Amino acid sequence: MTSISIKSQPIHHPWDGPPEAGGMIEVAPGVHWLRMPLPISLDHINLWLIEDGDKWVVVDTGFGTEQTCDLWRQTFDGPAKDRRPGRLICTHHHPDHFGQAGWLKRTYGIPCLMTEKEWLVGTLLAMLSNDTFANGQDSFYIRHGVPDDVRGRLHAVGNEYRNCVHEPPHAFTRIRDGEELTIGGRVWRVMALEGHSENLAALYCPDLHVLIAGDQVLPKISPNISVHWFKDGSEPLSDFLNSLERIAETLPEDTLVLPSHKLPFVGLHRRIADLQAHHRDRLSDLIEALEDGVPRDAWQLMPAIFPRAIGDDHVMFALGESVAHLDHLAALGRIRKESADGKVLYRRLAE
Repeated sequence: MTSISIKSQPIHHPWDGPPEAGGMIEVAPGVHWLRMPLPISLDHINLWLIEDGDKWVVVDTGFGTEQTCDLWRQTFDGPAKDRRPGRLICTHHHPDHFGQAGWLKRTYGIPCLMTEKEWLVGTLLAMLSNDTFANGQDSFYIRHGVPDDVRGRLHAVGNEYRNCVHEPPHAFTRIRDGEELTIGGRVWRVMALEGHSENLAALYCPDLHVLIAGDQVLPKISPNISVHWFKDGSEPLSDFLNSLERIAETLPEDTLVLPSHKLPFVGLHRRIADLQAHHRDRLSDLIEALEDGVPRDAWQLMPAIFPRAIGDDHVMFALGESVAHLDHLAALGRIRKESADGKVLYRRLAE
């Protein structure tokens, strides 16, 4: 993993706060910021409207709730009324980005642009029955040591993803890495990135030095990097770190980053260096937790990187992130994965 220099430009937030409820802020010529609430602990998402002649290009959607439907109607009847929706771009399939995609497409008759993997995964997850989802998730939890009582409560929840999205769009327009989209007379380059999601589409405008980053680069918090039950055996942390290096090598330091959560910022290279350091520290914490040579499962090792108590609503993220870090260490040859009694165990190797 190549480290970005910590001497790079400090992080700076050009705006002290988000738009007022029901309002928008123009953050670059023709690029507008609005914010909508989320019914989870991360209580908001930043969404973007880009001027495109007499139309808007909408980037990301919010959760699939009736409240969000009402807020979109208020937006297009209020601060955005001078233009009509023309295209929708979803950066990735997570519910806060994709939850309203089908509703927006059907309500306003607009195409939905996504990378192929993101549409496929989001559509598949939304179609799974509660039992299919819960049984697949439960098998993953058994392999990684989640206790019976916790598994029972999570199994009863069923397919929580389906509860957070409206029926997905039945068709989509595929966008690919390196593709150039013309919006409002300016070129926006698609950067398909991995790690946080399957093939997240960030958008970079060279003329404006603006990156719509989705969740790939966030200020203050690290995006969740998880192995999920339906994609066991992947190495998302390796993918994420590689994507960070690519961003740093490709984009200038003075890029204005428009993240999906918290405030827009300048200081891209410094933030990437901070994220790299964060994951190095978490990997070191896990190595230290295994220093006695005793093999342990991911549930037993989870407190090494999540020392505070984890509620049921965060188990999927905390366990998935723990497995991602452990599998990355295994890929580096620093620990070994073993199997015993239907569980995956991790053992530290001699340095």
